[in-house]
Amino acid sequence: MMKSTSPILLSLAGAVCLIGSAPAASLLGYYDFEGNYNDSSGNANTAVPSQNPTELSFVPGFRGQALDINDPATADPNTGGSVDIPINGNPNVLAGVTFGGWVNIDSNGFDGFMAMDNGGWDRGITISNNISSPGFGAASGVGPVMAGTITQGAWQYVVGTFNQPGDVNIYVGDANPLTVTTLNNFGPDLNAAPWGLELIELGRYDNQDMDGKADDIFVFGDELNAHEVNSIRNLRLSALDFSPVLANDLFELFDTSGSGSVGGLDWSPTSGLSSTNPGEVFALGGSQWAVVLDDAGNGLLGVPEPTVPAILGLSAFLLLLRRRRR
Repeated sequence: MMKSTSPILLSLAGAVCLIGSAPAASLLGYYDFEGNYNDSSGNANTAVPSQNPTELSFVPGFRGQALDINDPATADPNTGGSVDIPINGNPNVLAGVTFGGWVNIDSNGFDGFMAMDNGGWDRGITISNNISSPGFGAASGVGPVMAGTITQGAWQYVVGTFNQPGDVNIYVGDANPLTVTTLNNFGPDLNAAPWGLELIELGRYDNQDMDGKADDIFVFGDELNAHEVNSIRNLRLSALDFSPVLANDLFELFDTSGSGSVGGLDWSPTSGLSSTNPGEVFALGGSQWAVVLDDAGNGLLGVPEPTVPAILGLSAFLLLLRRRRR
């Protein structure tokens, strides 16, 4: 005999499944490199080892495992490993695109992190640049705009956002939760035909190879703003430890002024948050959290989900109340 289940419990469980597992609309690819190249966003954009695949391996990473991209001859082109992400981020396909994640540089000259470049400064993120400027750069049609510094042997959060017509932005942050925000710089997005590669190379910019590790890599199908870029980092570094997939679920709720369950919390719109640090995540006590997502101080408030005993207790109370009214 099948046991009956409270309609309230069924509806809440259904909401959790809907929000937690459905492929997000804006997140096109997410790669956690847990021993494979799978796209964990649900969009089936599986990455593929490409150049010098014997120089690729899985090692302990920023979270779980990471992809180690080895370049045995850092001064020479085309000697390191690389991975192809099958997403075309050229302006004729995606006017806006965002990609990046966590990178740990072993050694570097002028190298590439992620790019579609096949010559001509197509969209991409560089490690240093062709005139040995410090930091990371984002380029699209012209030489890269630079931000931050390269800290070899340390995990750094590096993201490029692109929008045409509009700007190129480069964001660089460390792995210290107390830092709260990233360094950034911007320039024009001038990429024009002939377009770059119809995929994103991880570990290269044209023929400039990366020597280091990559983890928590993501691609969004639009230009994220500073609040979104920073909140992905801050949500990961907080006690919540949200992946970019869960961060994207929050973005979807915020964009639609919706409420729902994400990462074990019930989230709903809130206001009055400090927007001094874009994308800041606030621990409010009582297992409540908030994240600011625009300059007006609007964002989302997360509170603990009701426990099963509490849900069943509410169901029993409503049943008793219904009987009394008969």
